[in-house]
Amino acid sequence: MALLGATALVAGFFAYIYTIKRQTYLLIWTLGWAFYSMHFAGAALWPWIPEGPSEIFISRWFYALASIWFFLGAQLYSQRKPWIKPAIAAGAVCGIWSAGNAFHFIPVPLVIPSAFLFVAIAVVFWRESRKQETLADYLLAISFACWAILRVSLFLFFPQASETQQISVRSLSAVPSAFVAMLMVMALYEEEKRRIERNMLALSNLNLATSSFVGGEIQRMLSQALDRVLGVVRLPYGALFLHHGDPQGPTSVVAVGLKDEFSRAVQDEGLDDYLVGLVARLGGLLGFRDLRDDSLSALDKEPSIRRFREIALAQGLRSIVAISLQTKESAFGVLLLGTPDSRRFTPAELRLLLALGHQIGMAVENSYLIQQTSRRSEELHVLNEIGRALSSTLNKEDLLRKVWEELRRLFDVENFYITSLDPTSDEMLFDLEMIDGARMPKRTRPSGNHLSEFIIRTRQPVLIRDNFAEEVKKLGVDPIRTRGCFCGVPLVAYDRAIGAMAVFSDNERVFDEGHLELLREIGRAHV
Repeated sequence: MALLGATALVAGFFAYIYTIKRQTYLLIWTLGWAFYSMHFAGAALWPWIPEGPSEIFISRWFYALASIWFFLGAQLYSQRKPWIKPAIAAGAVCGIWSAGNAFHFIPVPLVIPSAFLFVAIAVVFWRESRKQETLADYLLAISFACWAILRVSLFLFFPQASETQQISVRSLSAVPSAFVAMLMVMALYEEEKRRIERNMLALSNLNLATSSFVGGEIQRMLSQALDRVLGVVRLPYGALFLHHGDPQGPTSVVAVGLKDEFSRAVQDEGLDDYLVGLVARLGGLLGFRDLRDDSLSALDKEPSIRRFREIALAQGLRSIVAISLQTKESAFGVLLLGTPDSRRFTPAELRLLLALGHQIGMAVENSYLIQQTSRRSEELHVLNEIGRALSSTLNKEDLLRKVWEELRRLFDVENFYITSLDPTSDEMLFDLEMIDGARMPKRTRPSGNHLSEFIIRTRQPVLIRDNFAEEVKKLGVDPIRTRGCFCGVPLVAYDRAIGAMAVFSDNERVFDEGHLELLREIGRAHV
C-alpha cells in the first residue's frame, strides 16, 4: 500500500510539472509512473482479494507498460523521434506474454523482457549524457541499469518467495525507482536550463538586417524570430504583425501553427492596428487566460475585442498573450502567442516576454533606420544624376528617359507618367507614360476633373496609399482608376503649375511619404 501511494504521488507530481512546463516527455513520464503505480495495486489488495492469474497478468503487464512509457519519454527527452509503432507492438506482445505466463502457457516471466527495456532506457540516457556532458543523465543511465539488474537478480534468487519475502522483495526493488524519480527531477532542471540557454542565445543573435526588409526575406527572418520565441515560452501558436516604421498598418505578417484565415481576418477587419495601439497603451502586455470566459474584463465591452475573441476561438485558441513590439519612441507591431490549453503565465515568464518584445522592437527599429539611411543615400545619388543630366543635355526626350531610369533604381515605377496642361487647347499632354514598364506613345486627352488636373490646380502633392476610391471621392475628383495606390506631385515653374508627375500601382501601400518627397525634389529639378 505504501509503494502504491508513493508511486502515485510521483505520477501526480510529474503531472503537475507537465501543466507548468508543457513538455511532452513529462506527460509520457507521468503515464509511466501511473502504470508503475498501478503495478502495485494487486499486491496492495491481497489482504482482501486473493491473488489469481488475472491479477498477476494485469500487474506484470502494467509493469511492462511502465517500462515502455519510460523508454518513449527518454527518447523525447533526448530529442529523438519516438518509436511509436514499435512501442505499440511491444505493448501488445507484453500483454500476450504476461497472460500466457499468468495462465502457465509461457514459462518465462515478463520480468525478463521488461529488464531489456530498462537496459534500453539506460542506453538512451547514457548516450544523452555523452552528448550533453550532464551528470543527471549519466546517473539516470546507471539507475535504470541497476533497476533491470536488480529485478532479474531477485527473480533468479527468489523464484519461489513466500508472501512475506515477496513484500520484502518488492520493497527492495523499489529502491532504484526512488533514485530514478529524484534523478528525473534533476534531469528536468538541467534540460530546462539548457533549453533556455539555447533559445536565449538564438534570440541574442536575432538580426533583422537591412536586406531582410526587401522582398520575401522579411518573412523568413520574422518567421525565424517567431519560432525562437515560441521555443522559449513553449507555446504552439504565434503570429507577428509588424509595422517596421509604417504607422498606417502592418506590412509584414508571419504566423506559426495558425491558419491563413486567422491572419487574413485580423488584417481585413483592422484588428491588428487596434491591438497594436491597445497593447502599447496598456504597458506592452495583454493576456487572456481563457477566451471562453464571458466575464474577462471591461475590455470585453469593446466590439473589436469581442470580434478578436471570436476569431481566436474559431482557431481553437484558449489562452492568448499579446506583447507590444515597441521602443522608447513608438510601437512597431504586436506579437501574439496562443495555446489551446488554459495557461497561466508566471511573473517571470511575463517579464521575459516583455523583454523579448522590446528586443524584437529594437531590432526592427535599428534595421529600419539602417534601411532609411541607405535609401536616403540612394536618393541623393539619383538627384545628383538627374542634376547632371539637366546640365549636360537640352534634349527633352533624353532628360525624360534619364528621370525614369534613375527612379527605377529606388522604387516601383512600372506605371509612371509626366504630363503637362496646354491652356490653349485645354488638353493634357503626356510627354512620358510608362504602363507595366513599357513606353507608351505620346498622347493627349481633354482636360477634366481628374487627379492630375487636381494636382495642377491646387499645386499640392497627392499620396493615396489605400482605399483608393474613397480617398479620391474625398478630394472631389473623378477617378480614372478604382484601386491600388497613387503618388503624384505638381511641376511648378515661375510660381505656376505647368504639369504633374506621378507613379501608381494596382497594389496598396506601395508608396509612402519618402517616395512623395523624392518626387517633389525631382519635380523641382526637372522644372
